[in-house]
Amino acid sequence: MTDKLSGLSELLKQRIERLQQENELFRSVIQHSPGSDAINDQSNQVLDDLKGQLERELEMKRVVVFGTTHELQKVGHSLNSELAVRLSYLLDKFAATIVLEEWATEGPPSFTSVLASDRGLDYKNVGTPPDEQFRTFCNAPINYPGHDGTLGPCEEAPQFYEYGALNKQENRELQMIQNVHNQMKTHHIGLFVVGLAHLHSICIKLQATGVNVAAYYWLG
Repeated sequence: MTDKLSGLSELLKQRIERLQQENELFRSVIQHSPGSDAINDQSNQVLDDLKGQLERELEMKRVVVFGTTHELQKVGHSLNSELAVRLSYLLDKFAATIVLEEWATEGPPSFTSVLASDRGLDYKNVGTPPDEQFRTFCNAPINYPGHDGTLGPCEEAPQFYEYGALNKQENRELQMIQNVHNQMKTHHIGLFVVGLAHLHSICIKLQATGVNVAAYYWLG
């Protein structure tokens, strides 16, 4: 087994070694006791499952997806320090070597990019440009004059938002998946910060392309 592991691989290796030690002790103490064979078989099954998990973790790319609100990603937000604690925890635990992010292609740098730079990690914005194929509804409540959704602006409506257009959101996610794969070519483990609205579908799409995925979220 590989000597130098990190992140989840290291945790799995530790669990395997601990279980192997427990199995050896079990066999030496109650080797021929009634019911010992069934217990031993169950323990061996757990051990085989852990070894399989470790093998997959070493062979496949790992992307840790972190869902949040875009407001928290802005430099200067009052919760920047709290966001840094959570991202740093995941970076350390999984030993990620690159930070990916859904962020505007035009505008100031995100807080995530600043954090990655401070930690000496590669960073890449994997968001989509403001092209027509990616252009979603104006992020304004439907009772605001600038809303451009299905019903158009409606001043007497209660304040809430429309998600979509769905085909444009799908275009954005497919492009982000491709961008993630392009950036992960030279990395084994990455952290991907994405808007919460995309968390589930992005994870499913990544899994479908043969990537190990772990998903977390925080809204402040």
